[in-house]
Amino acid sequence: MYDSILIPTDGRENTERAIEEAIELASVHDATLHALYVINSAEIAPGMDFDDLEPAGEEAVLYVASRAREVGVDDVETTVTHGLRHRAILDYADEHDVDLIVMGRNRGLERFLRKSVSSRVATESSRPVLVVE
Repeated sequence: MYDSILIPTDGRENTERAIEEAIELASVHDATLHALYVINSAEIAPGMDFDDLEPAGEEAVLYVASRAREVGVDDVETTVTHGLRHRAILDYADEHDVDLIVMGRNRGLERFLRKSVSSRVATESSRPVLVVE
């Protein structure tokens, strides 16, 4: 049913359940797993320098790849890119003909202040989106 699954990650703990779900689905469907980290330089986290963003992204996607390989999912593509998070996720899904996007939902205060990335992706995507709480 799914040949290609995208798991966007921001390297935070709130994505852990989504990562587990994406890996499980990739395993069951023998699908390619795409791990994506989007650097939005307009929103640098406190205590992080711009130069720290690329390595943080690499670490986040390599973590997903490592977890996937532990359970036998070897077809994993990792990508770190720049842009607006929701737009970059949607563009990546289109460019790589992804069948399913699996995302975690941010449960922090920022979800009350503006529309979350997962909500924007789910609303704007032409592909199925699984949002994992």
